[in-house]
Amino acid sequence: MNSLRKLAGATTLCLLAGSASADTVLGIYAGAGVWQADLSGDVGNSLLDVDQLGLDDDNANFVYIALEHPIPVIPNLRLQQTRLDTSGTGELGADFTLDDVAFSGGTDVHSELQLDHTDVVLYYELLDNWVNLDLGLNVRNWDGELTVMGGGEKESVELSGWLPMLYAKAQFDLPTTGWSLAAEASGISYSGDGLLDYTVKIAYESDLIPFLGLGLEAGYRSMTLDLEELDDLRTDLEIKGPYAAVTMHF
Repeated sequence: MNSLRKLAGATTLCLLAGSASADTVLGIYAGAGVWQADLSGDVGNSLLDVDQLGLDDDNANFVYIALEHPIPVIPNLRLQQTRLDTSGTGELGADFTLDDVAFSGGTDVHSELQLDHTDVVLYYELLDNWVNLDLGLNVRNWDGELTVMGGGEKESVELSGWLPMLYAKAQFDLPTTGWSLAAEASGISYSGDGLLDYTVKIAYESDLIPFLGLGLEAGYRSMTLDLEELDDLRTDLEIKGPYAAVTMHF
């Protein structure tokens, strides 16, 4: 945990010390959507497959707002919150340890997994025309927990804390059409831990209403989560699937 805090400070200083261009106009961007999240991988001390815990695929909800401004040096800001919760019942195919509690193979268990997270993204626009390029820092706050109940036992472990990641976004606007293609990624790999979260999408924005752009976007999001040091919950997960969202631009 201390090493991650040191990395967060060092990464922030490096980004803020660099030079970058600012947006030429003030803009507010907002959106809300649903992500059809397919969950696979392992969790817990002994890294048990989530299928044995009965954890089902589920939809995740997300909202975001971003502020872009013309002030040099000061980065733009984007806030995004994703709520990802799933539960289910399964039969353990092998012995499983969660924190200090051991569950025997063959036990029927009920499991609940929460992987909510909030992204605080500070970024600069290096290109701002029909080709857009953003680079910055994404600091993600995890608010997660795994609870397993069965065989007369119950145990919960948390996944909480701040995780700094490098951030990049590239977008290609099709001139005069309202259509765009984009790819966005946040990631870190440090001391055996790693996280990669990327999105590819196609979007359309209408300009029929003056000073208000209304749009739709659809795409694919994938997140790999391999963590041991951030908190008590050990994870080796992949969460991926299509998503759709409505958007606004003031």
